[in-house]
Amino acid sequence: MLERKCRRIYRWYAELGNDPCLAVAQILALQRQLAFLYAVLLVNSLAIVVTHRDVAPFALRTIVPTCLFALSSLRLLHWWQRGRCLDLPDTAEARHRLRMITVLGPLLALTYVSWSIALLGYGNPLQQAHVMIYVTTTSIGCIFCLSALPQAAVLVGLVVMPAFIVACLIQHDLMYLVIAINIALVLMVLIRVLFNSFDHFRQQVRSQTQLERQHDELVRLNGDNERLAHTDSLTGLPNRRRFHDDLAELTARGGVDSFAVGLLDLDRFKPVNDTFGHHVGDLLLAQLAARLQPLLGDATLYRLGGDEFGLLVPGGACAAALIGERLCAALSAPFAIAELTVTVGGSVGIALFPSAGQAAAELFDRADYALYHAKRELGGGLCIFTHDLERAIRRDRAIEAALHACDFDEELQLYGQPIVGARSGHVEAVEFLARWHSPLIGKVAPGDFITVAERSTLIHAITLAMFRKGLAAARLLPAHVALSFNLSACDLHSPATLAAIERALLASGVASTRIWVEVTETAVMRDPAAAGRALQRLRRLGMKVALDDFGTGHSSLSTLHQLPLDKVKIDRSFIKDLTAQRGCTVVEAMVSLCDALSLDCVAEGVETADQLETLLRMGCERMQGFLFGQPLPIAILPDAVRIIGRRAAA
Repeated sequence: MLERKCRRIYRWYAELGNDPCLAVAQILALQRQLAFLYAVLLVNSLAIVVTHRDVAPFALRTIVPTCLFALSSLRLLHWWQRGRCLDLPDTAEARHRLRMITVLGPLLALTYVSWSIALLGYGNPLQQAHVMIYVTTTSIGCIFCLSALPQAAVLVGLVVMPAFIVACLIQHDLMYLVIAINIALVLMVLIRVLFNSFDHFRQQVRSQTQLERQHDELVRLNGDNERLAHTDSLTGLPNRRRFHDDLAELTARGGVDSFAVGLLDLDRFKPVNDTFGHHVGDLLLAQLAARLQPLLGDATLYRLGGDEFGLLVPGGACAAALIGERLCAALSAPFAIAELTVTVGGSVGIALFPSAGQAAAELFDRADYALYHAKRELGGGLCIFTHDLERAIRRDRAIEAALHACDFDEELQLYGQPIVGARSGHVEAVEFLARWHSPLIGKVAPGDFITVAERSTLIHAITLAMFRKGLAAARLLPAHVALSFNLSACDLHSPATLAAIERALLASGVASTRIWVEVTETAVMRDPAAAGRALQRLRRLGMKVALDDFGTGHSSLSTLHQLPLDKVKIDRSFIKDLTAQRGCTVVEAMVSLCDALSLDCVAEGVETADQLETLLRMGCERMQGFLFGQPLPIAILPDAVRIIGRRAAA
């Protein structure tokens, strides 16, 4: 039993400072308290020197106290300075300090108690009582000051109290015996209270440590969540939220440092997704991000969503153009995904700060407009926002504002251009076209306001207004003349617009078999599957579907074969090249393709008799162009149709 207790005591001292958090907390507590310990020693010891100055020998009243006071004063200054700075030691230093205090504390206590016991033999009973009070009160105060380090406190108590009790017992006086017993009891109670206090202290440290760990974990999790909230999980790039935060921060700084805002969009990503599946599309995006990141330099690439990416480039136009060209070149190279080889290409629109704008929203909008210009006007590649584009933006915004204020039924004018059977000369159909003369901004070209309307979804209202006007005009035209209407990509993807077209047709009483619906190749290829479903819906009503501007988009032969088409209209740009051998060969191939697919073929932009003869020789039977008639207001169109018919009969 005794051996086991000795081992426990040994481990208690040997493990001193092994708990890192507890050791640091103990040192911090001692740094606040040990200065008071030495202050108590100095004040109480000085009082003993004063009361024994006339009765004690010179060595006990002068030499010994001077040495003790000097040592205690140095330690007082040391701990007072440490208590003021409250520096945070590392765990190894804390452990070392605790062990040093545990060794030095009892040695100093032994020195003081030896000096005190030596003074008991001098002076009268009052002076001796003063020594007893000095020993007990000073030792109790010191033990309390060492409460954060019970190993040292216990050693101090075991050094001071037993020595003093023995000194009392050898006096062979009842009073000294009673005092010794009293001090022993007080010492035991004090040690018990000391342990209870330290247990509470240790529990507080553990609780605080646990709270700090939980806080650190919470901070780490918050950091992880913050990173996840600002990171695209597929590509590992910063995401849309991070892009807008960084852009807002850059614009908020102001100053003279220039930078560029870029938007990057893949040109043929959707067909890849639709043809090979979303898994291949995801792999393509991940591979794309890995390919582009080494090319960025100081720039930062963000994934904004889908196949759209953002770009922030420090520096001016040259730096932005260099990065943009690098990215476009990298995107034009094929991607190897599993056993597939995929080529997409990309377009980049860039706006420069501060010339293109100083607000985040301005820069983003102008980069978006530059991207739109790169895709629509340049056919892909890089476009940097310029003052010419600024004027175009202002024009587009003026058009958009006028469109929002427009009464389409009143302001839109209906024009029609005949589509004739080239051999018979009779009008087989009329393509209805929109013309707009705004009271706010004047006459607007169809290509301008239709483009703006498609971006702002006002195209649906324009389409429905033109459809209603065309159905009303059908009563003025011969029953055998078909009515051809243009639908945009937005219309094809709007169930509400398609339903409104159906209702208007049923209400008009016009036979659905007289209706042609013209869709551009570009509109169909935006989402071939959805476009096919929409066109099939219209064909079930009895309408005919014509593919407009054939040859100017990116449709494949398989897509052309799978779409529910009745007619194909060859774009006027090919008809202009009929005089060249290469152009003639291309148009002849188109006519042959339509014949092979059992599709009616209509040639647009026919203006000369030579073009007419060449197309007839190729087998193209239906034509449209200024040779037969230009677009005319609906009021005079019926007369023009009758004149063309009489001319054909003659």
